[in-house]
Amino acid sequence: MKLDDNFFLEAQSVLREIEQECSIKILDIYESNEILQENKSDGSPVTAADLAANEIIKNSLYGSFPHIPVLSEELKYPENIPETFWLVDPLDGTKEFIKKTNQFTVNIALVHKSESIFGMVSAPAMKKIWLSAKSNQTIKTQGSIYDRKINVATSASHSSSDDSNFLNFLKDRGVDAQPMPLGSSLKICLAADGDVDIYPRFGPTSEWDIAAANAVLSCAGGLLVDLESHQKLAYGKQDSVLNPRFIAISPYINSIEVLKLVEEFNKTLL
Repeated sequence: MKLDDNFFLEAQSVLREIEQECSIKILDIYESNEILQENKSDGSPVTAADLAANEIIKNSLYGSFPHIPVLSEELKYPENIPETFWLVDPLDGTKEFIKKTNQFTVNIALVHKSESIFGMVSAPAMKKIWLSAKSNQTIKTQGSIYDRKINVATSASHSSSDDSNFLNFLKDRGVDAQPMPLGSSLKICLAADGDVDIYPRFGPTSEWDIAAANAVLSCAGGLLVDLESHQKLAYGKQDSVLNPRFIAISPYINSIEVLKLVEEFNKTLL
């Protein structure tokens, strides 16, 4: 199958249909008292909504694109990762879903040659959807990190001392950094919108957590890179599904300034 314009037009249509079906099912469970939480072998929670959305996504993708494998947080991972595949997190922010904060998302990415090239993120309870498109990026006006208040996204459920240390470091360097606790991949999608300026992630994440949002941010002209090497993240690694520490930067903020500060902060951790 060619990954050409016709493919991406069809993919957009299919993902919109999946989003609608998943949102109805997830919200039906969300608004009921039948969440049915369990814990997986790694201790992370899973609910009836995770499993129901996973079935909808898997069946729909295989029905429309039978030659592209579907890899998901809720499916057994293959020993050999294919060159092209769908990468799915049917319900990112399960803890937020259980706490009923509205900050949970459905995530579907298309990975090709280690890059997330296309993605859809849906926030059913917020009635929002982000869909990357194969189109020319518009040039955004990038403001200085020193000229205004800077919204720094942090994890609502997985924050660490590194998060507070980084915020204090920014303030010491003259940046008016304000923490913005958020759940799920919303942090990266809101960076694409410009509501979040930067999102440094010091704790562990898996590829399926951020691949779709990475595609959305890249399409908007933003940046998501390794905190140390400043290289783009690779997906479909054969040895691990874990991401390195990374930072997401809005297209509306000067990324050169941000990465210079990140480099200085990394030296304080040595």
